[in-house]
Amino acid sequence: MTNIVDILKGNNLFSALTPDELERISRLIFVRSYRAGRTLFFEGTPGEVMYLIHSGKVGIYKTVKDKEELLLATLGPGSYFGEMSLLDSQPRSATARISEDGELVVITKKVFEQMLETDPKITSKLLITLVKVALHRLRTTDEKFKDQNN
Repeated sequence: MTNIVDILKGNNLFSALTPDELERISRLIFVRSYRAGRTLFFEGTPGEVMYLIHSGKVGIYKTVKDKEELLLATLGPGSYFGEMSLLDSQPRSATARISEDGELVVITKKVFEQMLETDPKITSKLLITLVKVALHRLRTTDEKFKDQNN
């Protein structure tokens, strides 16, 4: 299994962190292997975990009419998802399922909240990056709807 610090170092979410900060956060999170077909979480359930894909692929699905699942995205190495669950107490907005065996870094809400208290400098850097990515995703979605309305 790969060293967590090396995984974090290569990911944009953690690019603003110093080597010491990466080391500190690596002691609080873990890497776990998952097999294809495993559902990580279901739309509408409480969220307590964020994932970072080190290897493999994850499908993100939204339930539509007649409980049919619509594939919103297939995420690969370097992508992360579930970050909203670290920031609010709302139910999951989609379902996440492993589509190709892989290893994911797991960051729990409890650990994130602990880091907010003990390492506010680290978590503020992560929050700034998360907000920028969320805004980018929102703008991209807005553009898609704009294109459909023209």
